Amino acid sequence: MGTVALFRSSQVNDAPSDRDLIIRTLGGDGAAYGLIVERFQRRIYRVAYAIVRDEVEADTITQDTFVQAYTHLAKFEQRSELETWLTRIAINRARDLLRRRKFVSLFTRSNDDESEELAYEPADERPDPERETMSVQLRGAIARAEAGLSAQQKLIFRLRHYENLSLEEIADHLGLRSGTVRAHLFRAVHKVRKELAGWRNQHPRGSDDEDTL
Repeated sequence: MGTVALFRSSQVNDAPSDRDLIIRTLGGDGAAYGLIVERFQRRIYRVAYAIVRDEVEADTITQDTFVQAYTHLAKFEQRSELETWLTRIAINRARDLLRRRKFVSLFTRSNDDESEELAYEPADERPDPERETMSVQLRGAIARAEAGLSAQQKLIFRLRHYENLSLEEIADHLGLRSGTVRAHLFRAVHKVRKELAGWRNQHPRGSDDEDTL
């Protein structure tokens, strides 16, 4: 038992640090960058998906993030954590995608078509059709409510409620003061709650998802 515990502890201690992997990558060790990707890709994907709400686009953003990071790795001054730097790149890539998506929608949406393509979270897998329908309807209502947010409010709202980042982490990633993030989040939540008021009146039973706002 003691031997196994010692072996496991040795494995943990032998794991290369982010700094070691960066140095090895810059020295031409391609496998080292593969370890960086393996270490952070799930986290970066979650952040990307939290913003764009699309699996394919989130996967593309994740790949683009690591490509961009690799090409600029020599410029990484390590004044912040590697994960923080990668997250900032992913957020910027996601912002670019949202801007392109909005631009394209201006020329593809019919004026007499008031329906909007909504990005839903994965449906509740519990075998309760009524509950599943209610969950999808609520997520659709939240998506419509988000449409009334500014780009900054929407970004902060999604990072906080979908990715569960703290206000301090969001502020660090976006280069904002914590108080500014808090103000944006407060206004975003207020707008979403206001927009959902009508939905709640129509569905008095509500859904567990409401508690997350």
